[in-house]
Amino acid sequence: MSDSVLVTPPMLARTYSGRAYEDPWDLAEDYQRVLEYTGRNPNASAGRVAAALDLPRSRVRPWLDDGAIPHPVRGIQTAESRGWLPLTESSEAFGPINRLVAWVCSRGTIKPETYGPYVRIDSDDDRERFESLVGQLGLETQEHRTDDTHRSTELTIRDDGAVLGRLLTCLDAPTDDDTRAVAPQYLTAVSETAQREFARVYLANRAVYWEFTDRWLIDHQNRSDRYRRSLATLFQTLGAEAEVHEDGISVDTHFAAELGITQ
Repeated sequence: MSDSVLVTPPMLARTYSGRAYEDPWDLAEDYQRVLEYTGRNPNASAGRVAAALDLPRSRVRPWLDDGAIPHPVRGIQTAESRGWLPLTESSEAFGPINRLVAWVCSRGTIKPETYGPYVRIDSDDDRERFESLVGQLGLETQEHRTDDTHRSTELTIRDDGAVLGRLLTCLDAPTDDDTRAVAPQYLTAVSETAQREFARVYLANRAVYWEFTDRWLIDHQNRSDRYRRSLATLFQTLGAEAEVHEDGISVDTHFAAELGITQ
């Protein structure tokens, strides 16, 4: 299988607002054009740059005079500096990011207003596994405080977590308000090894042994029937006997055991 590019700079840019731009990637490209022009003409004024590139002077001036960097550009720079862009299966960061998508799909969400990834933690083992995973990307977690004593503990990610969250949405990690979510489509472009690792994390996080039927049940009342069916299809392509139920999915014990999931 070819090493497909899974997330590109334009994809990440388009998770931002472009303000005056219909396509935020055009904003990033105009900023780059300005940098290239001033690199060739270091003494050019904002007015001269704007006229030469057919851009509004009011847009160019903050970039040159104040050192302002458009949000899509800053996000791309952060992702590139951390080795997240462009993202392919051979990228060093792909393994942890693949597992993070599984965490968000199975135990969490991306907050659409901030793009922060949040996951539910039910035990010390959960916390250790998630913190170790985040640490592989050179990041740290922080606990999300809530006044609701009936809710499980949630962890999010500190510095650059919002940029990572945007990248995860490019890989189909669901947001709070996403009613159209399906199982991540990038999985069709990666190896079976990567698909099985996604499935392993998913089952480890969500599946409960159902003794009555000798199967593992993934309770997913929080996802649509469309999502549950797409997830079952993924498991079936990996050899599982997967069934869709009213509020969940079940898989056979043999498939779970192959992934290291046991009672």
